[in-house]
Amino acid sequence: MKRKSTDISSYFKKKSTEGGVKEIEGEQQRLSSSEEEEEDGGEEQTEQHDKDTQPALVTEHNDEERQTAAAQGQSAPLVTEAWQEDTAKAGVRRVPGPTDISQSRAEQPKQPHLKIFPRTYQGDRRRCFSKDWYNTHKWLEYSQSKDSAYCYACRHFSLPSSGDSAFTSEEGFKHWKKATFKDGGLLSHAKSEAHTNAMLAWAEYEKSTASTSSLSASLNAEYNKLVKENREYIKVVGETLLLTATQNIAQRAHKESEGENKGNFVAIMELLAKHNPTVKRKMTCQKNATYLGHDTQNEIIDCLAEMVRTSVTSEVSQSEAFSILVDKTKDLSKKEQMSFVIRYYYNGSVCESFLAFEAAQRLDAAALSQKKIQILQKHGLDYKKHLVGQAYDGASVMSGKNTGVQARIKSEAPLAFYVHCNAHCLNLVLVDSVKCIPEANRFFSLLQKLYVFVSGSYVHQRWLEVQREMFQGAPRELQRLIETRWACRYNACKTVRDRLSAIIRLLKEISEEQNGDRAVEARGLLAQIDLKFVSLLVTFTSVLGEIKYLSDILQSPQLDLGTAVTLVDSLVDTLESYREGSIFNDIWDNILTLTEQCNISARPSGRQVRPSSLLEDHYLFTPIVQRQESTEKESFRTGSFIPVIDVLLSEVKRRFSKENCVIMKGIQALNPCSAIFCEKDVVFPFASQYNCSTEDLQYEIPQLKRILERKQSSGQETPKALIELTVFLEPFKEVFHQMFKLYKIALALPVSTASCERSFSKLKLIKTTLRSTMTDERLSNLGVLSVESRRTKAINLDDFVDVFAKKT
Repeated sequence: MKRKSTDISSYFKKKSTEGGVKEIEGEQQRLSSSEEEEEDGGEEQTEQHDKDTQPALVTEHNDEERQTAAAQGQSAPLVTEAWQEDTAKAGVRRVPGPTDISQSRAEQPKQPHLKIFPRTYQGDRRRCFSKDWYNTHKWLEYSQSKDSAYCYACRHFSLPSSGDSAFTSEEGFKHWKKATFKDGGLLSHAKSEAHTNAMLAWAEYEKSTASTSSLSASLNAEYNKLVKENREYIKVVGETLLLTATQNIAQRAHKESEGENKGNFVAIMELLAKHNPTVKRKMTCQKNATYLGHDTQNEIIDCLAEMVRTSVTSEVSQSEAFSILVDKTKDLSKKEQMSFVIRYYYNGSVCESFLAFEAAQRLDAAALSQKKIQILQKHGLDYKKHLVGQAYDGASVMSGKNTGVQARIKSEAPLAFYVHCNAHCLNLVLVDSVKCIPEANRFFSLLQKLYVFVSGSYVHQRWLEVQREMFQGAPRELQRLIETRWACRYNACKTVRDRLSAIIRLLKEISEEQNGDRAVEARGLLAQIDLKFVSLLVTFTSVLGEIKYLSDILQSPQLDLGTAVTLVDSLVDTLESYREGSIFNDIWDNILTLTEQCNISARPSGRQVRPSSLLEDHYLFTPIVQRQESTEKESFRTGSFIPVIDVLLSEVKRRFSKENCVIMKGIQALNPCSAIFCEKDVVFPFASQYNCSTEDLQYEIPQLKRILERKQSSGQETPKALIELTVFLEPFKEVFHQMFKLYKIALALPVSTASCERSFSKLKLIKTTLRSTMTDERLSNLGVLSVESRRTKAINLDDFVDVFAKKT
């Protein structure tokens, strides 16, 4: 419906003279036509606004958007705006006057308050403009460049046919002698018809502007309130998804719109809606913008995961030296999933951060290496300059020197050396030892059979009862042996050694029962528990205990390669000491003690040695039994104990050898506790591998030594480890630029792939039987949020809303 505005016309009819009525009526007609045009434009804007149903999330909008948002409740167009448009169409000349006074209606009258105004001779004296005239004539303007006065109202609000006057001319009014005359000057201009109409138009303009400002302010306040509510709602949605991701629980149900079970995510949102009116209103009112759909969930999860990855890559870029740790496993849907982890030094600590799960379509070296390069490029990591190390499992497709993944990566990134020193090597050592020694292989096979037999429902209940009768405390369970988890073999051996008497009693009781199959199996297992079994049990419990300690330390993300080499050297020394007679005698005494406790014969289970009949009438100085015991001890030492130790020693030395490894020797030379600390002959080859300047190191190494000597002589504590010395050098990295770079590289070199193994545990929690159809992208995003839970919980939700608003 057409709206009309008659305020200005009522003013004009009351105040104007008869001569100006026709002109004003003509202006009214032009105003009416312009109102219709503006109303049509407003309706178009309203329709466009109704089409936009997405809630606003940001407050930075221009004037056009705010006017569009207010179009539904907009009143009639302002008269002054219509007047200005009409006068522009009529071809009105530009506003006259110099540039140091007002140039548009948006400006206020320029009224400078000078201490002294310029004086000119007019009549018999020098006269000037007076600032007191501002108080009586608010329309008055003064130009310092022209030394003239102007009328603000007539310059901006006069009718086109009002004619010119001195107060609207280019030169202005400067006849100061007549300025205060009653029939001339300022008072005469104020009484003129054109000035009166201009003043009325000015007053109406100010009134309309004030009304528009208040309306705009109220609209902006309402708009900002809507934006705030939308942002708070999106925060709740994002925080709920963060909760489900970090707790590894499913978000969606089979059908979220039907049935009682709508999934964990919708159920949590409905629970929050009961206590939060804003969430309830958003979930029930705007059906097309609730942000609860599965597509929106994926977008939000992707946005959150990308923020975590950005945090990781930002730290890596600042570190300028990183290594990649990659391992693969099959998920529930039989897909080969690669776990991609980045190791680097940042802010005083060594970080191993998970980056992504990636499905491998092909498992050849070319495809795997290309996949790794694509991941590095996707996340903006400069692998050609800053990738310094690689760590994979022991598979030949990964570690092949010529055509393996590590060789192909090194051809793209020359500094990415493959360091074959990780905790997985200890597992390979045990694998090879079992393969080389048939007796050890049979021993671990018997342990697995015992576990399977005791795990039966009937036998397991009897097993718990026997332990409660024989031992104090909670019963203990036998450990299952897993091919890929060789560290569990120590726990299995230790449990069997501590509970061997209970196992023997259980087998004897079951072997006497009437159940044929179970009794036969028990008698078979009982027959295999002899002196040989006990000897290997005690031996492996002792040796695996030493190896497990090192294996646990090597799995720490904070461990550096130099410390790892030192620990391996310590293990080698320990294993070599086992070959000495004193340690073996202690182990043999433990074997005899355990056989006595369990009533196991210390004699071999095979053919017994009997005294010869020719010696019946003779006195024997060395009894046959003693010679037999001595023979059994020596036979076990030479036939089983020494071969096991030799295999372990040879494998450890081969896989962890540093005699010809420049990198490992160089890292050891950076350790402040090493005997070769900062020896140039060792540090320089290591520095050359990573393109560090040996000329700068010539000066930095002696200076670093002097600083550490001064700290030690003054009684201050000096760094004892590689990480401590790196933290000490960080404030002086501009001075010790090359040394600090070497220390960052040394800390970034990988020690183990344990972080990849830990991410596989999260993979099993995320991709369960009921969630086996999720896409690879969603799996990777949920994996990042779950594995990097510390970073996930530290996400700033305001930043998340900003990023999400830009993406959507």
